[in-house]
Amino acid sequence: MISFCCILSAYAQQMPYYSQFKNNSFMINPAITGTKKLVDARVNYRSQWNGYEDAPKTTSVSLHSRFLKGKMGAGGYLMQDNIGPSKQTNLGLSYAYHIRFPDVELSAGIAANFTKHTLIGSKIYIHNSQDPALNQYVTNSTWTQDAHAGIYLYNDRFHVGLSALHLFESTAEFYKNDSTKKGFIKYADHINFTLGYNYSQNNDYIFENTLYGIYVPGTPFNIDYTLRLHYKEKIFAGFSLRLRDAIALHIGATILDDFRVSYSYDLLTGKMKNYSSGSHEVMLIFSSSIFKQKHGRVNDKFLHQRYGYLF
Repeated sequence: MISFCCILSAYAQQMPYYSQFKNNSFMINPAITGTKKLVDARVNYRSQWNGYEDAPKTTSVSLHSRFLKGKMGAGGYLMQDNIGPSKQTNLGLSYAYHIRFPDVELSAGIAANFTKHTLIGSKIYIHNSQDPALNQYVTNSTWTQDAHAGIYLYNDRFHVGLSALHLFESTAEFYKNDSTKKGFIKYADHINFTLGYNYSQNNDYIFENTLYGIYVPGTPFNIDYTLRLHYKEKIFAGFSLRLRDAIALHIGATILDDFRVSYSYDLLTGKMKNYSSGSHEVMLIFSSSIFKQKHGRVNDKFLHQRYGYLF
């Protein structure tokens, strides 16, 4: 059983962690908006720390596109994160402006985020049943607003990105109508960094290397390295190494050019490995191309382009 405390005196990671962070890049950096193909739609589901009652489960749906000849992008997402007595539903709207150079593109993006945070009183377990900060007999919800921002420099061979989530560090206030109980959760900045490089000597086989780091005040710095091998951009397999936490195995495939499916499984290496059977994550992708010519070929977007679009 997962316990929960309503008043936070120290920060903790408050956003979901994705093993398939490259596939979920739109969820962690608004500058990704419109950098994919004409229309990019994704559904992701993550079941974390299986074996624990009320362990984290995250579901997200996203859609974004480009317009004005690729100069701008806009999109939105809906994400629900459940962990123990806490349920967060996030609605986000994002915008990005793209600056095209001969061999790279620079994107800067912002997003408005609206969060409905719910505490289910019957699932809250506390040492002192008379704690004035909590009411175990009611389910209480509150809305907060915040903003995200990011930048992203990329081409078909590399990328580097930086984003900040919860820029306003908004506060969720619970039991607003109960003068005897007050509860607050203050959101912390989440700083995300990604760096990637694609390499091959035979374009049928592309090695995709990606480094991902996240910093949240009051928590250890998390870093994740992923290596995936793509074959003709039709199938891929690989693994991730997550510092002090897990090894994730990845597999995926493209179906009918525009549809993709990917799956990852986390093998825990930290202290929780004795209590959990691992984590599962699956994603469905629809991404349509605007660069197809009559014979199905793809126009080069960059001056020295070697590869098409990876997942």
